[in-house]
Amino acid sequence: MIRKNHFLLVTVLLFCCGAAFAQDPLSHLKKWEGKYPTTKKGRVTTKFFAEPAIRTPLLKLLSQDDYNLLTKEYSVETPVKQIGDYLVVKVCKPHMCFEQAAFAINLTTGNIFVRMALDETPDRWLASKGSAADLPADVKGYMEDFSAT
Repeated sequence: MIRKNHFLLVTVLLFCCGAAFAQDPLSHLKKWEGKYPTTKKGRVTTKFFAEPAIRTPLLKLLSQDDYNLLTKEYSVETPVKQIGDYLVVKVCKPHMCFEQAAFAINLTTGNIFVRMALDETPDRWLASKGSAADLPADVKGYMEDFSAT
């Protein structure tokens, strides 16, 4: 009888813990808040955009050229900032910050938004679901203002 109760207790605990982890699959990305998207410690480089939860949907959303711009060529980076349910990053080309991009991911839904901007051309907004109009005003405003960090 005691063994049966222990087995039942362990089963219930495993079920509850599994459900808790499944509810917030993107919460691990919060560790990036305040850090730069590319960090180096000795010989080890970690990249925010290499996180599978970010890289996979980005590759589906962007052309290879846009993906390379966002993750490699635009190497001047702002720290990752959390605004409400969103993590937001802004990047630009070295010595040419009129060429810039911004990225946001909703930590609840996983929806991603990318803004690609070139000095005198209209901004291009891309979204995994919906459009830039779905972003909260403070997130969209931050993504549009490269001077705000």
